[in-house]
Amino acid sequence: MLVKAFIIKLVSYGQQMSRTIVLGIGNRLGGDDAAGTCLVDMLDQRRPRGKTLHSRGITTIDAGTAPESYTSVIRQQRPDLLILVDAADMGLPPGTVRTISPEKISILSFSTHHMPLSMFISYVKEFCGKILLVGVQPEGTEMGKHISKAVRKSMMELVEAILEGRAAEIPLLR
Repeated sequence: MLVKAFIIKLVSYGQQMSRTIVLGIGNRLGGDDAAGTCLVDMLDQRRPRGKTLHSRGITTIDAGTAPESYTSVIRQQRPDLLILVDAADMGLPPGTVRTISPEKISILSFSTHHMPLSMFISYVKEFCGKILLVGVQPEGTEMGKHISKAVRKSMMELVEAILEGRAAEIPLLR
């Protein structure tokens, strides 16, 4: 019931046309797999007093492990920028943040999802101006563990980049 109320509230914001949607992806019970959901929590904590982030042109969505559940919200809001944030094993030091090109999606190991991210992106790209897939290198994704200090620190830096409109400056995974 709470989830349904959240979706209804989010959809009602769609009438205002959001410039940016930040979709946090991950499993809160899986250590650093929660990077995307942690980012959404941090963004929500930074909202201006008495306002929502939406008043700054940002809508946040905690998609958990099912980002495909939010395609209708994305379709309705038609954002200029959709930022997907997820843990991804890129073979880099823990906490490293990279933008991942569509060509690299299939060769990386992402957290568990009901639908492959490449398929999700293919579906929503017609509703978005630009899509950024941001991968965060996990330290560990064991069930029952907390998010690592390295990933938490990176998510704090990513919050600042998003709020300052610098998400497009995140280095590309080579």
